Amino acid sequence: MEWEELVELMKKKKAKPDKSLYEHSRGAEQIARELLSKVPHDPSLEPCLLRHVFLHDLGKLDDRFQAKLEGKVKRAPPHAYLGVRLASRFLECGEPFKSVALASILSHHSDLHQGLYEREIDGREKLVVDGEVLSDPSDFVWELRESLLGGDIEEHGIDPISLRSLYTLFNGLLRVSDWLESAGMNAESYHLSGSWVRRKTLAYLEKKGFSPRDYQLAVFGKGGGYFRLPTGDGKTETSLLATPDGAVKLVYSLPTITTTEAMRRRFEMMFGEKVSFAHSLLFLSLYHRGALDEKLLHRYAMRPVFISTVDQLLLAFLNYPRFSVREFALRGAHWIIDEIHAYSPYTLSLILDGIEYARQHLGAEVTVMSATLPSLLAEELERRSLKPLIPFEKVEERYSSRKRVEVSVRDEPLLNAVDEIAKAGGKVLVVANTVTRARELYIELKRKREDVYLFHSRFTNEDKRRKMELVEGIERGILVATQVVEVSLDIDYDVLYTEAAPIDALVQRFGRVNRRGFKRGRAFVFEPEGDKAYLPYDKKSFEASVNLLGELEGVKSELHLLRLNDKFYEEVWGGFEKAISQHWLRRKTLKTLSRWKGSEDWLSTRDTFISLPAIPRPFLDIALEYASGWEELSDEEKLKATVFVVEKTVNVPIWVLNQARLFSEDLYEHFGVFGIEVDYDDELGIVEGEKELVF
Repeated sequence: MEWEELVELMKKKKAKPDKSLYEHSRGAEQIARELLSKVPHDPSLEPCLLRHVFLHDLGKLDDRFQAKLEGKVKRAPPHAYLGVRLASRFLECGEPFKSVALASILSHHSDLHQGLYEREIDGREKLVVDGEVLSDPSDFVWELRESLLGGDIEEHGIDPISLRSLYTLFNGLLRVSDWLESAGMNAESYHLSGSWVRRKTLAYLEKKGFSPRDYQLAVFGKGGGYFRLPTGDGKTETSLLATPDGAVKLVYSLPTITTTEAMRRRFEMMFGEKVSFAHSLLFLSLYHRGALDEKLLHRYAMRPVFISTVDQLLLAFLNYPRFSVREFALRGAHWIIDEIHAYSPYTLSLILDGIEYARQHLGAEVTVMSATLPSLLAEELERRSLKPLIPFEKVEERYSSRKRVEVSVRDEPLLNAVDEIAKAGGKVLVVANTVTRARELYIELKRKREDVYLFHSRFTNEDKRRKMELVEGIERGILVATQVVEVSLDIDYDVLYTEAAPIDALVQRFGRVNRRGFKRGRAFVFEPEGDKAYLPYDKKSFEASVNLLGELEGVKSELHLLRLNDKFYEEVWGGFEKAISQHWLRRKTLKTLSRWKGSEDWLSTRDTFISLPAIPRPFLDIALEYASGWEELSDEEKLKATVFVVEKTVNVPIWVLNQARLFSEDLYEHFGVFGIEVDYDDELGIVEGEKELVF
């Protein structure tokens, strides 16, 4: 078959009921060309990249696919498998680029893995067009798959990490172009310019009645690096104003779902409809917005501004399904990582490896920030060529001139201060380290006054959303909470009563008091009692912090707090160094092309404080009924069931599951959650009964 014959055949066959294969392929190719005009890449690869996009759907020429479009049959063999050998005839690329391009076509709907298309290979499925066999791809696909996954392609002198980056360029470009064309969208809806981000940020500041500060003007368009700024001094806007002209996408990462949702609302005010977002509860968030049909658009950053929990970016580097699409969003992007101090040694090690990879292989600029960035972490960032965006001397005065809270340390448990807390006026924040103690404090305080509220991580997803709205709207009263209030929430209280915690966590808690610096804030720090008083923190970190508590009372400014935080990190940095030296990403997934479904487990079960999703007893029978009768449910009933289960799910510590789990294979298969024999109260959260299970 000659090229002209192929083109004529593509014009006769359909890609969709209302569009020819040629029209779809040319449309995707044009989108790919526009995307490549923005994305960093080797220009010599462009003909190969574009041609492979044009050829990606040749398997749709097959008679069975055409019959399926016409409603004559229900199933056709996978077109990515059927068309790849025919595509190879018209793909004029040198190696290893041709093999990578063909692997991209083969995996544009299903990620590469060892058993990909095994059934079709064994059955020797062939490409049949107008009743004639046009291609037998079975042996070709097997050899291509084995060559790529077996490492044979490295014989061409390309190292494994560069090879992976090359594959995600081809496959990410193909998938994004294909999706955009199929959705009737264009390349302009995917990318932006750095000047647009800065312009929108300045307009937002002006609307709020603010002018850019000198340090914000100093970072204008400078690009990646790191900086410290005191809480409430506009870290977010500063990082946005640093977006360089060459940036083609804005990617913003935060530690928690709560902070991501709060920042999403803020970004939608700044950037309008150009915002996409993702976290583990994306389904629920979109359901309540009536936008479930936008799930893929948000999860895979199909809009130019993308905000997410940091795990959503790490999943790309951990080869989670569709990792090439997740990674493509970082090509040429400005990736901002907020609250870099907030991660465990293990997660921080993944982030640091991810930063290196994104800068070296994806052409991304990375900006890292924190109010309490320790000097040892700053040195680690500089080893990865991230330079200070704002010389510390420029903001040192802002730290040294501020003392937003007077700190008092008490050698007694927080429960002893219930009467004092109940008498306090204004907005009062009470922070306990564990859910159990937060609940006890709430119950005692509720006996003494009405305007007491409780917020922690052991509520159902439904109640957590309601509680978050309440927290943001409190004008007066007492909020009893756990660590969920520490990072990135723009809340402002008059006085803080808190249990001792690692120094950096305490500094973040202090930042929730007298946030604007217009009044006299007070903070009282109490020492928890008991053999496991350090939970949920690492024992060494907690004890190092307790040994420094006495110095908090003498702190004269926030600069002193920063220096105290540095002393704390000097005590615990050994644990961070050990984790960072492991280079888990560089040693494992960044050297492979195949998907790895274990990536979620690495993020959810390898950290110090493990929690997993579970359905408490009051909702369990209904959830089990939905799960056992799943196959008989209509689509509408399945949606209702899914919403019910997701809304009634609580994240619980793994040891709670070990002691109170009710395992149902149906429940786990259909919803990915466990059952748990623990009671639940919408005011208190999960209630463990006589035996204490919850920490």
